[in-house]
Order: sequence, then C-alpha cells, then structure tokens
Amino acid sequence: MSAIHLDNRLVHYEVFGRGQPIIFLHSWLGSWRYWVPVMDLISERYRAYALDFWGFGESERKGELFNISEYVDMLNRFMDEIGLQRANLVGHGLGGMVAVRAARERPDRFVKLMTVAMPLNGAVLYPLLKQGTFAKLFGRSNAANIWSKVVRQLPIDDQEVQKELYQDTDNLSEIVVQRVQESLLDTDLFPVLSALESPLLGVYGGKDTIVPVDQARVLAEMPDRPFQAVELAQANHFPFLEQTTIFHRLLLDFLTSNGTPVEIKEEWRRRVRQSDYL
Repeated sequence: MSAIHLDNRLVHYEVFGRGQPIIFLHSWLGSWRYWVPVMDLISERYRAYALDFWGFGESERKGELFNISEYVDMLNRFMDEIGLQRANLVGHGLGGMVAVRAARERPDRFVKLMTVAMPLNGAVLYPLLKQGTFAKLFGRSNAANIWSKVVRQLPIDDQEVQKELYQDTDNLSEIVVQRVQESLLDTDLFPVLSALESPLLGVYGGKDTIVPVDQARVLAEMPDRPFQAVELAQANHFPFLEQTTIFHRLLLDFLTSNGTPVEIKEEWRRRVRQSDYL
C-alpha cells in the first residue's frame, strides 16, 4: 500500500510496472481495485498508477467536498507530490469526467485520455433517478437493484478483486453518495469537450444499463475534435472487467497510435475467452 497526504487528508494509491505513466481513475462505485486486471497487463510496457478518490477505497473519508472539481484538484496535486510531470489518463464514469476536466485545464500535463462509460452530460442519468434506482446504485448492496445485477453478471476471473469490489461499494457513506450524485447531475461536459485538444478514445458497452451507449455516437460526431469512440457490443458497464483482453489491446493501440483510427481487430476476438461472448 502506498499513500501520501494532501492537506492532512490521506490519498491511497498503487503502482504497477515501469515506463510511461498511466493513471487509472475509478467511477462512482468501487475503488482502485477494479483496475487490477488491466494494470497487470499494461504494466509490461507502462507504469500504471491507480488512486482512490477521497471518500472511496482506502483514501480519506472525512469531510464534505466530494465532487468533480475537488477530484480534478486532487489529481493534479497527487501528480505534483509524487513528481509526475505528464501522464496518460484512463477514467471510468466519474473518473472519465474528472480526466476530461483535468486535461482541459492542464493540456500540457495530460497526453492521451481513454474514458469508459462516461456520461457526456449528467442529465442522461436522470431516468435512473426517476425509477428510484440511482440512489441504490450508489453503494447499497441489494440483490434487486441495478448495480448488484450488473456486478453479479460480470465474468471476473479474480475472485479477490470481485470480493473487494463488493466490499468497497457496500462501505460508501451517505454523504459521499449524496455529494458525488449532485456533482454528476450538475455536470455538462460539452463545453469542456468542445475546447479539449487532447486525443480521446471513449469506450462504451453495448449492453450498458447505466450510461446509454448512444453517448459513443455523440462523442465521435463532435465536430473538429480529436475524438474516437468504440462500442463493445457484448459488454455492460465494466468493459475492462468483462472483456479485459480486448480492452487492453484497445488501450495499447490507442496509446501507440499517431492519430490513426483505433478499432477492434478480428484476431483479438479469437484470443479471448468464450465467456466474453455469452
């Protein structure tokens, strides 16, 4: 376990591998732990960092400032503290929103961005609120709610990662849930994206029950932006856990490409496990 303190608040993070740095940012549920399978693979060529936002995992849980702006500042100060000048970013959901905001504010610092299941506007989550399911999504372990159904359908090979993901979700506090939810719903990324210069690849699951897959089309069609979007047709909300091999290859291709389109190759499909397509 690695940790630093920013304003006397603990920031927990983990590091795998050597090479050009990549920082993985988790979403509104879970913690750094669900990145472990991808970090293991990418660490053969890159130095992979994953941190817990305040309120999540093993980072500080006290206070009331749990929002996107706070996490953007936290990310930049984290990099300053550990001596990272530049890095690539991979962010899931909330983490993707933080990545986009951070790269817009500091284009000199962030090289490439991969976002996963990222809502372009928090308003797309309102249907879940109307159904009374979004509050449950934030940290309550009820077998009937959307989150539990999604997680329990994931083909996670590492049972320890699976167990810790459940525990991290169940341990979220009500204040974190409330503050993060408010920040998400108030965030419109379109003005930020319209001015973003960093190359961005958005990955979406074709069966995502939380973030609409049409966000991929909207992102890819933004005019005059260096953006791409890929849909993993058989994935739900966690493509990096459901189709880890394909996700890893997409990430590698994106990081090494010089602006050429990234796409899923047929040979990747032949190398993945059968359960990826069930």
